[in-house]
Amino acid sequence: MQLTKQVLAEVVAEYDPNLTPAPPKEELLGIEGQASLKGIINLQEMGRFIEMFNASSIVRLSGYQRSPVFIEDEELRFIDELLDNRIINRLLAYPGYSPAMRELLPSTFLRAELLKAIKYPEISYRKFCSKEYLGLDRKQNRVFCGLPLNRKKTTTANTHWQR
Repeated sequence: MQLTKQVLAEVVAEYDPNLTPAPPKEELLGIEGQASLKGIINLQEMGRFIEMFNASSIVRLSGYQRSPVFIEDEELRFIDELLDNRIINRLLAYPGYSPAMRELLPSTFLRAELLKAIKYPEISYRKFCSKEYLGLDRKQNRVFCGLPLNRKKTTTANTHWQR
């Protein structure tokens, strides 16, 4: 009991309510002790990549094109605002990826994976790619994934993406 009072008195004596703690980003994310693996870039390199990517864009042709009106779920809306499809496509596209292949983009598959993991973890991929979850009437899911609202395009190739 005496020791607890002594520790509390020392903490209160050194505490400054006006001081804002500024731990490093790695500590906040819980990755301060992790060694980077081959092919995985660290936060500093990712920051430089994003700055270089944004600086090299002469004209930004693709901006935020999804309608957030259809994304009613707060969690999905928050994640949607965090993701930048152009950067995701640049990072995930394999070297042979060409403009002729851009019917479904890597960001579409990533977003579909996130949606399935967050909202429907208990179902299979085959069932997730059906009309029940990605049909034209499921506007929130389609907008989040980046699928058109006026065509029956789905991520049926998503099962191939998994392999």
